[in-house]
Amino acid sequence: MAIKISSRQIRRFLEEIVGKNGVAVLEACQKPVIDEKISERTKLKLNTVRSVLNQLHYIGLVAYDREKNQKTNWYTYTWYARSDKIAEIVRNHLIQKLDELRDKLDYESSYVFYECDNKCEKLPFELAVEYDFKCPDCGGELRIIDNKSAIKEVVQDIKEIEELIERLKPKKKKKTTKKKAKKKTTKKKKTTKKKARRKGKK
Repeated sequence: MAIKISSRQIRRFLEEIVGKNGVAVLEACQKPVIDEKISERTKLKLNTVRSVLNQLHYIGLVAYDREKNQKTNWYTYTWYARSDKIAEIVRNHLIQKLDELRDKLDYESSYVFYECDNKCEKLPFELAVEYDFKCPDCGGELRIIDNKSAIKEVVQDIKEIEELIERLKPKKKKKTTKKKAKKKTTKKKKTTKKKARRKGKK
């Protein structure tokens, strides 16, 4: 499945995988292009572009064609994005992220949390007791907090990612042609058998 990087959701998660420079270089490779042109389009230094291209190539998001100049013996590399791999790589990243979010939801739902007025660090009740309800960073008093909004946010993120994972799920190829062919051959066999029987009776 080939998908567009212009999709806001896809772009966001791609940035988590390859960074902003990675997405910029990937966009510049939608058509075959040499690294110097990518540098011009993205305003990134040539060394940075080459480093990013190697990273993208390692994870399978770009590929290249190599051509040798017979006069100079130098190779020219023409890079292009593998749009068909974007969905697969983003989906795998999302599956891992989904597991992390489910763990976070379990954590947020299982404990009562405390926090100081400076919001240094959110601590579960068990740790707050150990610190005598004093913030370990600033010494401020730890007060119980309502984390319903945090839970709601995690639930929303899980829902969004589950929907996107389903969207990026590879489609199964239909095997209709083979079935039809089998039906036709079986019909032919039946008709030939009938004809043979008729001839036998005569």
